[in-house]
Amino acid sequence: MHKSSSTPHNRRTSLLKSRGWVVISILSLSVLIACPPTIKAQDQQTIVARVGEQIITEQEIDEIASGQIYSLQQQLLALRRATLTNLISKKLVEAEAGRQKLSVDELKNKWMSGPIVVDETQVNELYLKNRSAFGLMNADEAKEKLRMDLESQVRLKRYRDEIAALRQKTRIEVLLEEPRLIVSKKLNSFTAKGPANAKVVITEFSDFQCPYCKEVQATISRVVQAYAAQVRLEFKSLPIEIHPFAVPAAKAAYCAGKQDAFWAVHDALFAVAEPSLSAIVEIVRDLKLNADQFDECLNSPESQAAIMADLAEARRLGIEGTPTFIINGKVLRGAVTFEEFSEVIEHELKSVQVKSSTSQN
Repeated sequence: MHKSSSTPHNRRTSLLKSRGWVVISILSLSVLIACPPTIKAQDQQTIVARVGEQIITEQEIDEIASGQIYSLQQQLLALRRATLTNLISKKLVEAEAGRQKLSVDELKNKWMSGPIVVDETQVNELYLKNRSAFGLMNADEAKEKLRMDLESQVRLKRYRDEIAALRQKTRIEVLLEEPRLIVSKKLNSFTAKGPANAKVVITEFSDFQCPYCKEVQATISRVVQAYAAQVRLEFKSLPIEIHPFAVPAAKAAYCAGKQDAFWAVHDALFAVAEPSLSAIVEIVRDLKLNADQFDECLNSPESQAAIMADLAEARRLGIEGTPTFIINGKVLRGAVTFEEFSEVIEHELKSVQVKSSTSQN
């Protein structure tokens, strides 16, 4: 993944995985965590200020500060996930203790008790590696402390294994949703393809000179073909400043779009070994575009404004590297695999289906 201020790297983002079923009351837990009863969520159209006869709504604020809000929401999500995980474990332990007619403490002791054999060789090796950390403590005391630490680790592992086993045999559905970025609806129609009413919208921020953007194009094409009736792809240019031909290439694709050839030039630019002015000229000639019209657009304030609008949108959303994909507000970064795309898309399609059936009922 390319960033303007750091070494290029390929980073993948793992997403919340909602799999399985529910036996315990996880719905009530997630609702309590997501919306504490003492706090009421405001409607996005809530008026938060009046300036003369004009109004300012919460939605306007959220759209302008979307990237910063998203970052804070991610921190809040991490806290909620950790809390929810602990609550689920607590409920599982309480339910199992009740089933075995034991107290929670008795059940934990049962899981973690039993003899533990600590390998003396391991104790000696650990002592030799960490001898300086024990200061003035004599060797026998240090080794005994290490032995007790190793025993504690084994008992903790036993406890975690029991929790994992309970999770495996208990139907659990996690309903905690990830925050979503609000992508601007302003878009040049020729930079998008797929059904206008698609259930899933993928917004791609890309750079025609970025190697990772080039690498992922085959995967994106596969995704669009596999979900042709359900996915819409929207392209936004995010030329990275270290790439000298990224801006000319982005302008070229935009100007080709004025002649209904955006995607043809898009594909051709990613196909060339290295974008350059001569490569752009050759692509225009091969596609038989109107050269005069193309050149006029390329040197116009309009093409510059179009690229600047995409850059401004990226900044608003807090996006700095390419490629970055926003799928119905969820973020994936880097050269994402087909499986990663598919997992998010299937989750979104399932969510839409559930919401639709719920509203009909």
